Amino acid sequence: MNWKVVIGLVCFILLITLIGTGVYQFTVAEAKGREQKVVLQAEARLEKELAPEQIRFDHVFNGKTQYSVFTIQQEGQAVRAFVPKAGRIETRRVSDGMEIAEVIRQAGNPAEIVSAKYGFEDRALIEIVSKTKVGYDYSYYTYQEGTFIKRLRIN
Repeated sequence: MNWKVVIGLVCFILLITLIGTGVYQFTVAEAKGREQKVVLQAEARLEKELAPEQIRFDHVFNGKTQYSVFTIQQEGQAVRAFVPKAGRIETRRVSDGMEIAEVIRQAGNPAEIVSAKYGFEDRALIEIVSKTKVGYDYSYYTYQEGTFIKRLRIN
């Protein structure tokens, strides 16, 4: 009788594991695959239109329009390229990122920061996600010409 219970529990655990793996594949893994396709398309477009000397992928920013952020070397200068799926590729000097790093540093305990992304819409936008006791804290900053403009915190 005991061996039937053990086999039943093992089968139940295997079933739960298989269901969890399936759910992961259809949600998280599929979304990561779509994001990877966007990055590859953006990188090909960047190479075609700007022909940089070096390219390094930073992240995908999901704002009003989704675009990929790259750090590129162009004419001996480090530049960030913001590549949307369609439309004009915008570039900014990497030195502007130093101010963004300062905003991230002032956002709170670095151990609690889950992600920090920045991009440009009407003006520069910084999104900082940090872990709290009850969930996640999303802080949005608008930034222009090195000055802090506005902060919106969503819990």
